[in-house]
Amino acid sequence: MIIGRLLIFLGIVFFILTLVSNYFDIISQIDNKSTVIQLGQLWFHFSPGSLQLTETIISRYVDPCSALEILNCSGFIWHPFISSILLLPAAPVLAFFSFILITFGIKKSGRKRANNQSIK
Repeated sequence: MIIGRLLIFLGIVFFILTLVSNYFDIISQIDNKSTVIQLGQLWFHFSPGSLQLTETIISRYVDPCSALEILNCSGFIWHPFISSILLLPAAPVLAFFSFILITFGIKKSGRKRANNQSIK
């Protein structure tokens, strides 16, 4: 039950971030800029330090090519993979994740309630 509530809470947080990114998109359109805010821009707007810290941690410690000199390869987790995700438009991606999290949260909470009612 607590996992379901946690998923619903995270879904609501992602939904609020979707609304914020939509706000930035509307302001951009009012200023006659035909750009859409990207995930990386939104993250950088709210917390640039955590974005840079995350890149450093993933590039140095999580990426197997950087962590193990034996492999003798360049890093592949941050720069082709995660940076490509950060270039996606923020609003649709965040809306998708909020929908998924809320849906799974409701299903988790619903199963527990159904099990608790059938036991009584």
